[in-house]
Amino acid sequence: MRAMWLVVLLLVCVACGGVARASDALYHATVPVADTTSATRNQAIVRAAAAVLAQLSGNPRIMALPDVAAALSDAPALVNDYRYTRGPAGALMLEVGFDPQALLGLARQLALPIWPAPRPPVLAEISINGQALDAATVAPLLAAGAARGIEFVLPRAGAPAATALLAADPAALDALARQYRTGLALIGNITPSGGRWTLVMGAASKTWQAPPGNMADVLVAAGNTAADRLLARFAAAPGVASGAPEHLWVGHLRDAKDYAALMALLRRDPRIREALPMQASGNSLMLALRLDAPLTTVAADLAASGHLVNAAAQPGADVTLDWVR
Repeated sequence: MRAMWLVVLLLVCVACGGVARASDALYHATVPVADTTSATRNQAIVRAAAAVLAQLSGNPRIMALPDVAAALSDAPALVNDYRYTRGPAGALMLEVGFDPQALLGLARQLALPIWPAPRPPVLAEISINGQALDAATVAPLLAAGAARGIEFVLPRAGAPAATALLAADPAALDALARQYRTGLALIGNITPSGGRWTLVMGAASKTWQAPPGNMADVLVAAGNTAADRLLARFAAAPGVASGAPEHLWVGHLRDAKDYAALMALLRRDPRIREALPMQASGNSLMLALRLDAPLTTVAADLAASGHLVNAAAQPGADVTLDWVR
């Protein structure tokens, strides 16, 4: 009876859109304006929409892509709210908040690769000559990430060791997901001769060397490089619908809030065309997914969200994951 209730609940959530609202920080932009006339405001809204799409896709030249400029001529219809503010030296600014679903719908219509909100944070374990940097010193990295829509967070006591994350130790990755709700970490060691940086994305990682320089500049460069690589990895465009569905089993779903959050996470991925609940058992759920990419690739990216970790195989499932509260 409980299993049937879970399936019914999920079907209602899918049909009615009854999921927790995603953070809309990525869907705001502030641009300068000369005056408060409607014509000037509408032109500014187009620029703001282009800025938001650039941040979602990681492409600063978004307006040069085919059909984007024409589509954004209707950007005022996508606005949730706006207000005038004063910027540096008293300059007049327009802050615009867009309807996330409307803007994402436009991005999908244009087949733009996007990494929507909410994005998981990135644990930043940064040291100089082996000694951890304090929060004040790391501030330029945090600011560089925020400007790109990436939230870097600093380790707390009991954080998984950098060496274990670099080795893709399953226990360390599980701890990362449970403690920080993410599968992402930036590990850097700065020395007088430069720096070695590794971006951990679940069980995968990317490493690069950086030249020496001013500490703030080194940290800003690392933040921007990490943002570039994250967007290249997670910004996905919709493709051609696949044929037969693949089956995903998700365990450890404790209540309706977890079920709704899972469905919201799946629906935000543009490679997932359809996610239908098929079977519920206790606190676990089997879903049939129609995908534009291999399920193993999609599942690896879902694990990087920090809400899902690999789990023991289940009969009938192509991939099995556990939900992390």
